[in-house]
Amino acid sequence: MSARHYHIAVILINYNSTRYTINCINSIQKNTDPTLHYQIIVVDNNSREEEFDHLISGVDQTKIIVVKSRLNVGFSGANMMGVQVADADYYYFLNNDCLLLNDCLKILYTFMESEPRVANCSGEMFNSEGVYEYNFRYFPTLKLKLLGSSFLRLFSPADFPDKYTRLTKPTRVDLVNGSSMFVRATSFEEIGGFDTNYFLYCEEEDLALRLRRTGWLTYLVPDARYQHFENKSSETNSPIRLPFLREFYISLLYYYSKNYNGVYRICIQTLLFFKLARKFYKHLGYAQLAFFVVRGAPVKYSLRFKQRIK
Repeated sequence: MSARHYHIAVILINYNSTRYTINCINSIQKNTDPTLHYQIIVVDNNSREEEFDHLISGVDQTKIIVVKSRLNVGFSGANMMGVQVADADYYYFLNNDCLLLNDCLKILYTFMESEPRVANCSGEMFNSEGVYEYNFRYFPTLKLKLLGSSFLRLFSPADFPDKYTRLTKPTRVDLVNGSSMFVRATSFEEIGGFDTNYFLYCEEEDLALRLRRTGWLTYLVPDARYQHFENKSSETNSPIRLPFLREFYISLLYYYSKNYNGVYRICIQTLLFFKLARKFYKHLGYAQLAFFVVRGAPVKYSLRFKQRIK
């Protein structure tokens, strides 16, 4: 090990889903090689009182660090709170609604130790039904949106691996699912960690792009396997999840504003407007979203601001 005390810091966010958090912790402890030095940090993102009490009573605080936030600071903010108390060579940002199916920590750690140019990786993902799902995506570039990955793969197959062909060996990808990101601590710290301007969505795109632009790579390592019970920390009664879709477009347009020039962003906004507007017959919420995008997806409508400090 380096001067840091642990090989890996596993950082989990708990938000009104304590049962999943406890199950996730149990899967880590059950499947991880006992010779690996790791710590588990749980950041409670302003859960309801009964959920936090369940967390405190359900974990061994002599082995697990629990950090309590009085405000829901979102995905990036909560993970950065975990980083502040971590002391490890690698950070494993793992959604609390995940279960490790094998020794992911040791497999990903061993891979990263053998690949010094890689800063971010993840394993093979299975959904709540135990069915395999692809666990990587491409950067959402204008070129990709206009031409599609199948066409671009003809000219650059290494840059656009087929998402629907199950990988058999570690493969370079643009970015991995935010539910499981195993990140080299020094690389993460070099670029300033997560951008906490993101409340929900697009954090993994932004992180992977900044790593790529500073010379670091992202890989999918299929030998590591985990199960993801998706969206267990999101609550909405909207038939098209309108508040969360608004939040997505706030984050997405911020991503383009931050990482590309103004003309690029205008082109993206135009494409998004027509894509959403043509769905208005399915639900009027799509028309609302289309005009929301044209207005620039103002951040003042973020879910971040629809809460009070406890």
